[in-house]
Amino acid sequence: MQNTITLIFGLFISLLLAGCLNQGHPLKPAMASMAQKPPAQLNAIQMIPTQCSAELLRPALFREEPLKILVYAGSASYSNIPAEMVWSETKIQVEPARYAQETEPAQYAEVEETIEVERARSELYATPAQYQKVVRELTVKPKHKRWQPTCIANTHLSCLETVEAELVKIPTEIIKEPAQIHQRSIPAKTFKIKRKSIIKPGKGTGLILPARYETVKILRVNKPWKMIASLVPAHYETITVQRKLRDDQILTMPAACTDALNPTQTRRIQQALLQAGQNLKLSGALDASTISALHAFQAAHQLAIGGLSLETLRKLGLA
Repeated sequence: MQNTITLIFGLFISLLLAGCLNQGHPLKPAMASMAQKPPAQLNAIQMIPTQCSAELLRPALFREEPLKILVYAGSASYSNIPAEMVWSETKIQVEPARYAQETEPAQYAEVEETIEVERARSELYATPAQYQKVVRELTVKPKHKRWQPTCIANTHLSCLETVEAELVKIPTEIIKEPAQIHQRSIPAKTFKIKRKSIIKPGKGTGLILPARYETVKILRVNKPWKMIASLVPAHYETITVQRKLRDDQILTMPAACTDALNPTQTRRIQQALLQAGQNLKLSGALDASTISALHAFQAAHQLAIGGLSLETLRKLGLA
């Protein structure tokens, strides 16, 4: 059944073509190729001309870096352990032995003797480091130039402004005088005692009276002094600073003539900025929000900031 329908349809087409040829109306070449011809292409997007020149700012380039800051200076420290002293006792003869019954008296000389109860010595002692509190100023971000956010002009003189360096104050304790070791002399300690010194022994009989003694306390070194050295560590803080990698520059570049832009061209610029993620309205005018969005786009892509430069229009796909 299907083969029959196909055959009938083919005969119908053949008769129709034959009728057209017999009537003198052949198919026109344009009509014959109409089905094969692609649809007309859209006109190419018109580029925005850059017939002017403008001075733009190539901003300074910064990089965040951690910076280790000294807030407390380290120093040597010394601990002095004094000598260990002990008392001891000694007996000093103040009168010799003699006969109780002298037949020939002994001859004596009374002398005054100096007894050393503490020997002279020297010791070391330490004084700690003396600190001084100061406030240091550190540059967090160096001085640089920037383009005013809503300013657009062909010369940088009216749009450029200086941004002063950002500073931070760091309280710091520094060493005014380092720890020192000193030597001191400790003089001897003495006292005087009177005693009888025999010149000529006596003679006698009977009992001998014993010599007479006095007990004296004497201070002696049991353990010598010691000096122990140590180190007081320094203290640090870490802050984040902006390290300048490149100075700012003024560049003269081809740019669109902003005074000659029509609303259609301006709207196309705004649409391109919107597609690039900037926040603005399609006003058709080069207003403050459009200029701010333009400068934000240029900064985000590390382009020269200022006017509608050729490199910016190319980045937006408009040149």
